[in-house]
Amino acid sequence: MKKTVLKLTSFSFILFLFFISNQTFAQDPTTETLSKEELKLKKLEEKVKNYENKILLTEAKIAVADSLIDTGYEMAMEANEELKVISVEEKLFVKENNAQRKVLVKQLKKADDDDVKALEQELKALESTYKSEIKSFDKRYSTENKKITKARSNDTKGKEKLKQYNPKLKDYQKALELAEEQLATFKAEKEL
Repeated sequence: MKKTVLKLTSFSFILFLFFISNQTFAQDPTTETLSKEELKLKKLEEKVKNYENKILLTEAKIAVADSLIDTGYEMAMEANEELKVISVEEKLFVKENNAQRKVLVKQLKKADDDDVKALEQELKALESTYKSEIKSFDKRYSTENKKITKARSNDTKGKEKLKQYNPKLKDYQKALELAEEQLATFKAEKEL
């Protein structure tokens, strides 16, 4: 008997839960159901909004691509200007170094045995400064060449992105025009 009562109470409890859950999940009577025309209108409006959002996102991506191209161009211009400055500085340094070297070589030819060692040390010191300066110029050239490489990379990336996104933008704009026409046509038919 206890088993039967227990089964009956558990069954009635489950039935009670089922009844309550059906009431909570049942459609709210205050929620209005949309007609087919209203659903179609809402769908067309959402379609227009989606295409507008896609156009905005694509335009943002195109702006990023344009900025990559602009940045690349500016970097290349700056690096080229700096390369010109380095080249001028290097030429001046080499010219001054050669003049100093010629003076030391002339003095070495005319020098006594006592002065020869001192002049040779000056020549060695001049050559070591020449080598160290040339290395620093090479490092500066290398740095600017890396900037030019990065600028070209940015330019290439930007152009690739433009090639990728410009056709998409045109497609989205055409689709938006079509969706807007469909929406306008539907609204006009609905008003008649």
